[in-house]
Amino acid sequence: RSAGGAQLGDGPAIVAALQDPEGGVIRQIPFAAQQALAVSRNPMSSVGDLVKLFERDPTLAQSLLKTANSAWYQRKDEAVVSIAAGVQRIGMQAVENVLLTSIVAGMLCRPGGAYGVLVGKVWSHMQRTAPLAQRLAPAFGVDPEMAYTLALLHDVGKLAVFDYISALRQGLHREIRMPEKFLNELLVRLHEPVGGRAALRWGLGVRAARALAEHHRNPVPDTTDPLTELLYVAERLDLAAHVRFEEPDWEALWADGTITT
Repeated sequence: RSAGGAQLGDGPAIVAALQDPEGGVIRQIPFAAQQALAVSRNPMSSVGDLVKLFERDPTLAQSLLKTANSAWYQRKDEAVVSIAAGVQRIGMQAVENVLLTSIVAGMLCRPGGAYGVLVGKVWSHMQRTAPLAQRLAPAFGVDPEMAYTLALLHDVGKLAVFDYISALRQGLHREIRMPEKFLNELLVRLHEPVGGRAALRWGLGVRAARALAEHHRNPVPDTTDPLTELLYVAERLDLAAHVRFEEPDWEALWADGTITT
């Protein structure tokens, strides 16, 4: 810290805040969104209850219909044009996925300042990884809808970091000072545990939190863990295709991730 303290600028203070288990780094989901998720998670909810959620928000309704008419859910080229039919086609878990997509996009994807482009890249990667994991899920013995949810959120820790930096920027009324190399290292090392804490704070459960916190499989879990194996493979496939523009090296992928599937 002697020579590097000033050079690191706001970096050490941000790391300390991210490591504080009692800190307010991770925002709570807005109350209205919590209510909507509670309805989608309640097995006693009716189609009518779910329809009401989407009738209040045209953007949500559009997302629902887009999902219902996607290649994954479409049946015999029959297009869904009503919210009720969309809910019936995709089911409760997929409705929750539509809600989570909207919630995360609204909460964490508008940082402003210099980090907007980076946030956009991370969010696009998460959105691309989700359907990959959904399609690969049966090979790993994982429920496809759970796979979609966790892949959609696998890098949410990065978004939470950017969200905190944005809030700090507004509070300080100046740009955050931090070397790019330090920020990259911070994201690599902390986005998994921060993502796991976000899952717990948002009521997604211990299993989801563990998957987000260990999806890089470094170190490799002590027991066979199909969730982290699936997230590892889906993420690496997306990075190969959309970042490095390479054909995936399957043998290296399986070896590097210690994949047992």
